[in-house]
Amino acid sequence: MESIGQKVDLWTNEWKELSIKSEIGMWDYFGLRPWILKYTPRYGEVLEAGCGLGRYNFYLSHFGIDICGLDFSEETIDHLNNWQKKNGYNLKFITGDVKNLPFKDNSLSGYLSFGVIEHFKEGPKEVLDEVYRVLRPGGIAIITTPNKSWNVKRNVLKRKIKHLIKKIIGIKVIPEPFFQYEYTPDQLKKFMHESNLFSLEISGSDYLYSFTEYGNFKGNNIHPKSFANKCSPILDRSFLKKLGAQSISITTKLSENMHCFFCGNKNAHKESLNKFNVPICEKCIEKEISNYYLKNTPTYFHDKYLINPKVLKPARNNCDFCKKDYISNELFEDFGFNKNVCPDCLTNVETNLELSNKNIKPIWRKRKQ
Repeated sequence: MESIGQKVDLWTNEWKELSIKSEIGMWDYFGLRPWILKYTPRYGEVLEAGCGLGRYNFYLSHFGIDICGLDFSEETIDHLNNWQKKNGYNLKFITGDVKNLPFKDNSLSGYLSFGVIEHFKEGPKEVLDEVYRVLRPGGIAIITTPNKSWNVKRNVLKRKIKHLIKKIIGIKVIPEPFFQYEYTPDQLKKFMHESNLFSLEISGSDYLYSFTEYGNFKGNNIHPKSFANKCSPILDRSFLKKLGAQSISITTKLSENMHCFFCGNKNAHKESLNKFNVPICEKCIEKEISNYYLKNTPTYFHDKYLINPKVLKPARNNCDFCKKDYISNELFEDFGFNKNVCPDCLTNVETNLELSNKNIKPIWRKRKQ
């Protein structure tokens, strides 16, 4: 069977059809932001492996996060570097291979991967072994793949019936080229353990995207009063979340002494993971924000979805934290929170962690081609 999931030209052409601005503006078309904001380390260097058009890189840089984007499409990386020069950013984007990362052992505090590892026909083992190598003790890896969602199961059943009918009437069934796997949360957890990555939180989620798939990605079935919009948040918080569109894995690299999630110092004991979902030192355990990382604390959006809202134009606001006036961001609007936060306060670790655990406002806009 031909494999096309890792063809550079396919992805280069895919990104050519989209723009960086429109990718940023679709916000929570993929409903991953609660996990990304909650678990991305604020100290040390973070890598997004397979960054595409880099929308999370640009977003997270506003939080003061030292983030690098890597992609195997050199043309896409050149486009990113040209775009950021024109738009006042100075981030690190590099061409590279997720199976052979240009980083030293134990060097990264965070590793982000959204919809990448499922494209390897031979499986993700080699990629995940590399994740383990580059993560420092206590570093956090956030890895997502498509899930075997209710809609994927429906499509598989339709395809099997179609192939069966073809066989019965004597029409040859031609195998489709390989593009990707869908992995359940349990499968993802097994892969992580095989590469010595310790699971902190494993979940399924993102029912709204599964309804987007069901509507052939046109978005006509997604509106404020739609069944999809009303029921998706409820399903994402229920035991049925395992049938959502995304499988999400939060893992770490275990060691006796680990880097603390809240201060970045290598003074957290692995025993802290018996109580928390991130390594925490004894001093930081006293911080109120640590309560959001207690075991079995759910991760989800903190407000109702806004469906296809108008893009907010830059406007003068009063920061809810420092009370100073500021002009909202032209690209990132209100940064996707239900509180006003100025650029300076957003870079404060305790402030942005509070926002990330209490005030994420989900915004869904159609993906523009």
